[in-house]
Amino acid sequence: VGVDVDGACSYAMRTHNKPVFKKSHEDIKELVSSTELPVIIKGIMCPEDALKAAESGAAAIVVSNHGGRVMDHTPGTADVLPEIVNELKDKIKIIVDGGIRTGYDVVKMLALGANSVLIGRDIIRAAVGAGTKGVKIHMDYMQNTFQKAMKMTGCRSIDEVTPEILY
Repeated sequence: VGVDVDGACSYAMRTHNKPVFKKSHEDIKELVSSTELPVIIKGIMCPEDALKAAESGAAAIVVSNHGGRVMDHTPGTADVLPEIVNELKDKIKIIVDGGIRTGYDVVKMLALGANSVLIGRDIIRAAVGAGTKGVKIHMDYMQNTFQKAMKMTGCRSIDEVTPEILY
């Protein structure tokens, strides 16, 4: 189950007169307790909200500013990720999205402490532009640049990707 904690700007929600509001800690706890499915909370941009998600029983969080399109002056996810990881690394799975265009970006986010990385916009563009073939071309590019980044940093496995490779 995925929950976008700040989906108030969602076009689909607004145009169908669905109530949208910021989810409280109690709302998240209620959602988590209502299902046996793992709940993933998206839209986390600070350690305090990440901690609330963990305390609510969420399986994972997605550090996301929605590509900067909700509010274009917010920090990027790479800027806030280290602080969130520092506070919550062993308490909850941390997923990140936003601005991830290459395999180099994937390695950077993993080095900053993310457990996994999401890519969206570029895959959608590839699919719309060239269908399955476009997605394959883009995924091949992502894999190629990921492998180059791993070689350039001397990492033989993801377990070797640490913050030290960034500096």
